Amino acid sequence: MDLLPLLSACRLDDLKRIDLGLEGDWSATVQVAWTRADGTLNLDEHRLEHEAFKPSLELYFDNGWIGLHCFRTIGSTNVLDVALLKRVVDTVEAALAAEA
Repeated sequence: MDLLPLLSACRLDDLKRIDLGLEGDWSATVQVAWTRADGTLNLDEHRLEHEAFKPSLELYFDNGWIGLHCFRTIGSTNVLDVALLKRVVDTVEAALAAEA
């Protein structure tokens, strides 16, 4: 199932920021990937990988958040899927631009 049409159906005008980190070690690995004020923040520098934990995104809205796994498994390692992260950010920015 393609996630992006589902994401496009959300009220993205309420989205404040997107964080990324490792599910299972979130507090130690969380970093901001995108904000409304600053846009994308160094997406090419984000490199998360782990054998047990899964790179994930959290989209923070006014009234809650949505968590998304964002990884590919290479061998036995879960690696951040930077292309998917960029597609999520592009989807968000396109929706916000359309509403402006």
